[in-house]
Amino acid sequence: MPLTSRDLIKRSLTVEISAILTFLALWEAVARFKLLPAYALPSIEEVVAALYSQAALGNLTYALPHSLLHLALGFAAAFAVALPLGMAMGWYRTAQRFFEPLIGIFRPIPPIAWIPFALLFFVSLLQASAFIIFIGAFFPLVTNIFFGFRNVPKQLAEIAHSFGASEREILLKVAFPSALPSVLTGVKVGLGVAWMCVVAAEMFGAPGLGFMIMQMRYVHDIAGVVAYMAVIGALGLLLEFLVKLLERKLLKWKIGLVAEGI
Repeated sequence: MPLTSRDLIKRSLTVEISAILTFLALWEAVARFKLLPAYALPSIEEVVAALYSQAALGNLTYALPHSLLHLALGFAAAFAVALPLGMAMGWYRTAQRFFEPLIGIFRPIPPIAWIPFALLFFVSLLQASAFIIFIGAFFPLVTNIFFGFRNVPKQLAEIAHSFGASEREILLKVAFPSALPSVLTGVKVGLGVAWMCVVAAEMFGAPGLGFMIMQMRYVHDIAGVVAYMAVIGALGLLLEFLVKLLERKLLKWKIGLVAEGI
């Protein structure tokens, strides 16, 4: 009997929850039996206590919105630039030849290397943080969008053109739906990289979760460091889950083919 999309979701959630529970059990075992020094790996109880303390002091509720704001601004700017650029590069050879060398030069540069430039160029830490996140998210986005539009079957465009569709209609109504799986892959990868860049972008002074990790480090509160790391990991997992929900909503036809084994 072929699996339904609901069956696939249940199976995926079961495996993911099992992996998390296994990790937590191993963590607690290592901490309880002191396989590592206590200053290197606090127990889950100590981390939960540190997290509760930070929430009670208001540090967590202050840092979290700032980090989410940095992420939203940086990722939105990256997507706004990467989408039309990736579409143009994938659809028009001239645009590909012009922009590909530039992207090839800047893509290998780590986002953290742009921090001195961001601090010098931008007038606020908010703008500087958003810029670092923009750099991190932009290249996975534009690369996946480019490949999505480059791999659109030309037969689809030719058929649409034969029915009198304009270039703009072909690009938006034929090419874009065909490239949508790659676009969403770019969103998933770009969002993950952007969230990692949030920590690096905030470590130089911008308020947020990354800044609080550095503060906990300065006072040698390893449980506090791990607590904020856990918050970052949990939010990253939530963001990935939300993107997967978006994929399932927009790509129902693809999930149906997978469920039928096609």
